[in-house]
Amino acid sequence: MKFALLLCLSFLTFTSLAQVSLNKLQVEYQEMPLGMDESKPRFSWQMQSKAGARGDRQIAYRILVMDEKNQAVWDSKKVNSDISLGISYAGKALEARTKYTWTVQVWDQKNKVSSAKSSFETGLLNETWNEASWIGSNDLPLYSHYLSVYKFQYGIRLDEASKSKKASFVFGANDPRLQNKNLNIQGVASAKNSSFVRFELDLSDSTQAYFNVYRAGYDPKDDANKAIFRFEIPKNVISKTNQYQKHTVFATCNFGLFDLYIDQVDKEHKINPTLNTASPFAPSGFNLNPVGIGNNFISYPMLADIGFQVPTGETAFFSEVLIKNYRQPSNTLFAAAEKPELWPGWDGMKFKVSGTFSVANPSQHAAPMLRTQFFTTGKVIKKARIYATARGIYELYLNGKRVGEDYFNPGLTQYNKTHQYQSFDVTSLLKSGENAWGAWLSEGWWSGNITFSGDNWNYFGDRQSILARLVITYTDGSEQIVTTNPNQWKSFNDGPIRVGSFFQGEVYDAQKEAAIAGWSTTGYSDKNWKAASTIPLEGTAFLDKNIEYSKQQLIGQLDDRVQVRKILQAQSIQEPRKGVYVYDMGQNMVGFPKIFIPNGKPGQVITLRYAEMLYPDLAEYAAQKGMIMLENIRAALAQDIYVLKGGDEYIQPRFTFHGYRYLEITGIDQAPALPQVAGIVLSSISEISSSYETSDPMVNKLWNNITWSMRGNFLSIPTDTPARNERMGWSGDINVFSKTATYLAPVNNFMRRHLQGMRDVQRADGRFTDVAPMGGGFGGTLWGSAGIVVPWETYQQYGDKALLAEHYDSMKRYVAFLASKQTPEGILNEGPLGDWLSPEGNKNDNTAFWMSYQAYNYEIMAKVATILGYAEDAVNFAQKSSERKALINKIYLDPVSHKSVKSGIKTATMGPPNAAAANGSSDKGQLVDTQASYAIPLALGIFDAVNKPHAIAGLVETVKRSNKDDGGVARPAYSLMTGFIGTASISEALSANGQHSEAYRLLTQKTYPSWLYSVANGATTIWERLNSYTVENGFGGNNSMNSFNHYSFGAVAAWMYNHSLGIQRDEKSPGFKHFYLRPVPDPTGILTHAKGHITSMYGKIASGWSVKSGQTIYTFEIPANTTSELRLSVKPGSKIREGNRSWKASGDSFVQELTGGKYEFIIE
Repeated sequence: MKFALLLCLSFLTFTSLAQVSLNKLQVEYQEMPLGMDESKPRFSWQMQSKAGARGDRQIAYRILVMDEKNQAVWDSKKVNSDISLGISYAGKALEARTKYTWTVQVWDQKNKVSSAKSSFETGLLNETWNEASWIGSNDLPLYSHYLSVYKFQYGIRLDEASKSKKASFVFGANDPRLQNKNLNIQGVASAKNSSFVRFELDLSDSTQAYFNVYRAGYDPKDDANKAIFRFEIPKNVISKTNQYQKHTVFATCNFGLFDLYIDQVDKEHKINPTLNTASPFAPSGFNLNPVGIGNNFISYPMLADIGFQVPTGETAFFSEVLIKNYRQPSNTLFAAAEKPELWPGWDGMKFKVSGTFSVANPSQHAAPMLRTQFFTTGKVIKKARIYATARGIYELYLNGKRVGEDYFNPGLTQYNKTHQYQSFDVTSLLKSGENAWGAWLSEGWWSGNITFSGDNWNYFGDRQSILARLVITYTDGSEQIVTTNPNQWKSFNDGPIRVGSFFQGEVYDAQKEAAIAGWSTTGYSDKNWKAASTIPLEGTAFLDKNIEYSKQQLIGQLDDRVQVRKILQAQSIQEPRKGVYVYDMGQNMVGFPKIFIPNGKPGQVITLRYAEMLYPDLAEYAAQKGMIMLENIRAALAQDIYVLKGGDEYIQPRFTFHGYRYLEITGIDQAPALPQVAGIVLSSISEISSSYETSDPMVNKLWNNITWSMRGNFLSIPTDTPARNERMGWSGDINVFSKTATYLAPVNNFMRRHLQGMRDVQRADGRFTDVAPMGGGFGGTLWGSAGIVVPWETYQQYGDKALLAEHYDSMKRYVAFLASKQTPEGILNEGPLGDWLSPEGNKNDNTAFWMSYQAYNYEIMAKVATILGYAEDAVNFAQKSSERKALINKIYLDPVSHKSVKSGIKTATMGPPNAAAANGSSDKGQLVDTQASYAIPLALGIFDAVNKPHAIAGLVETVKRSNKDDGGVARPAYSLMTGFIGTASISEALSANGQHSEAYRLLTQKTYPSWLYSVANGATTIWERLNSYTVENGFGGNNSMNSFNHYSFGAVAAWMYNHSLGIQRDEKSPGFKHFYLRPVPDPTGILTHAKGHITSMYGKIASGWSVKSGQTIYTFEIPANTTSELRLSVKPGSKIREGNRSWKASGDSFVQELTGGKYEFIIE
């Protein structure tokens, strides 16, 4: 203790001599992390100079770490080093659940000393969960009007005594969307019991039994009495001898596609034929959705109301009516025998139905709620921590207060491999004596609708559960532990949140709030609650060889959690149809609304719907003019329902999120005023820590749009869109955007966790899947290469060597996999996707791009191997990269014309929906000559010294000329003809090779296709397509794949920082310890100034330039303890001034090595 005190005093003594301040103290890239599971954490800090100071630098440091007993566990002693990033802990073994205080002491160049103090706290490390159990409720919530993927079965027996011939099972009835023409695009307004689907067993033919399918009220053309499908029932299934026996019908619905079976689920008992044209990769069945086939369209029919119909004079018996989940284990959601009062005719075993039509809503149960009460011991509490996670998502409450400010914990990971838990400091929420602890659960990513495939509904499991420990530490050192277990906890299944779904939305019945008022306080009576249930994986989760839990790790979350980042106010309101109120938030955002409803009526039902766009005033959309456009949201319902309790109240969902700019409210008598409608913006990104501003407001808006797309899509994982029924971690998107992301915001730990997800689903053959977590997809090399590019970009930005080390083996496996996909000629054939969504993509040879990325991957691997000390690997990878590059130079540029040409290798291809078909020609030597064919290899450093000048010339020519797109339309000069991959490369390829004028012309182009075209048309985020909307073609028929918040084309922001501002990394000095400043003013003169900054691990780096009256003025800010090589382009003889210093340029460049400080250079 005395020694520890002396250590602290020595720090205080030295601090009094400080000349600089220390800030941004981080452990594992987080400030004061709580619940850290790293046994050897890494420390970092920044030096901050006093105003006007230059050249401050660190020459030594010392780190002292103290435990909760004020005992030193590590003293690094004085270390002579200028590094303040990634300093690894090297002291005594850290203990679980312990807060450590650390102090860093820094000597500057004048031998003056500064110090600062911070803390970190360990999580459970390798501790067990101390008898904690996964608990929840086995009462599975069913909200039938939100269920679009399902199974059902029923027993049916026609009455032989009355010679009854027909009887129907009815479902899909009374969908509220079909009862209000403002809620559907078909233009129907069906009365009660007038919209339904009917499955009829028909014995009226004397020789053949039929199964008839009727649809009513879904489309203006529907005829309730005319079957839209009529299937012969095989006579081995129903014949004259057994037709009056009981038969069981089994039906499956996958977003409106149905398969039918009678008596057994097998090929012989299938009623509807399987078409020969059916894709083995697409859902089978006959379609009942009037809008379109499958998951790319607004989904019908929901399960909705169900029941029976039997014609007058006939009788039938229905039994064993079960609604089940589609995905295995296909547990029962509803059994009619448990709620027979919903329909007439129940005799205790079956429903006898005669001459009637009867339907009812089978919805039951709600999002599970859990609670317990416990007593503290009466001792003085020192600290209290909750460690919690869920299968599903959760919110915790302690003594009536919400715990933490997070949403959607524990976030999305590949749960069977890596499952995160969260840590909370709840010391201030505990009371001496009796306490109440509650948890509210919902689907999240564990259950419900996830990805675009109905097969993935309930991807991990069909019910939610929570695992938690509350550890109370008293001042005498004793502990009390309260855990989740079925003996002390109770559950409730009739709360106000009837369903909470990311894709479908949330249904909230405020009239049920009275039953739970004060539910997480000690004064609440839980007499109507029942014992919580232990929720095992077996029987509740989807388990197979690809999803098994034997190697699962529960780890503490270290990256930023989803929280409220901004609050927006509605900007305007329109009423396109009477009673339909559409609010424009002024910004395409991700989150949910907060709406104040004054003087509401009890039981009043308010419907909220969300959209990115409105239907424009074009002839094609005349019937929907001004209404929200939901077609591009596809099979995600994206709808919240709120039932008012009466009086003044707020609407604010909690277990869903939406991607939207426009909020539609119906079901209210008077529209809320604009100040009463807010948008709660959610993101995993804590801040946008950089800036970029120019003289062109449209370029500034483009940069702003990029930040909003990143903010919206970085929600637990880097999604491809936050709005439609996808929201998946497509690797191609993050491959091209990762560099930009690292400049925009602090994403090291976010990326590190995502790479864990990529490893968790990496195939046995080494292939990185195109989507992570969960796997799957159809990308290929340009998508899988994210497993190489993302760690490299992240390492360079943040200097996280551990990220490379933990990912290295997976990287090696991936490049080995690619090598196994080479043809005998050495050409890589691993696709099918190329420069996705390029306006001229059909002209390309995708193998050139795959080969370029393969060579680049090898180059990265050589560098990573060198960094990690694998010298032999480094030599091997460097050699392979050189070999790949040589082959590319030999094959893909014509030796005479020096234009890009095709390899002659025919590969599988795949284009987006509604795209012009490729001509299929791939003759060797056939001209390509597209922007991407030059830009991608140039940006990746593929071309050799002979070919590079020709490739540069080819790229410049394709940029400056008019090009025809795949539809045969000539696009203007300086149009952006590249797709996802090429767009991330083209500006870099130009500026890295001195073609700055063309890069700036591309940036500032405003006609289609270009970056600014979307800005000119009102975009507030980055569009998925360059033609997501055009004046000439509207949405262009692309609504089955048309997101208006998709960050990929925003990869140009990396060029803004690297070339326009000139802030460039030094690969030999990761984290910007040393970096380059090479700003390039716009040679075209369109932009007259630009300025901005990034936030590096060492501090703020700022750069700016302006051109005026024959002068070019540059301003820079360089963090303390860093250096930068400044290189400015000048004309020979130019005068250069900086403060009281001056130079006369003798060449075409001016080079200076700068230290920390602020600078202004004037060139004239």
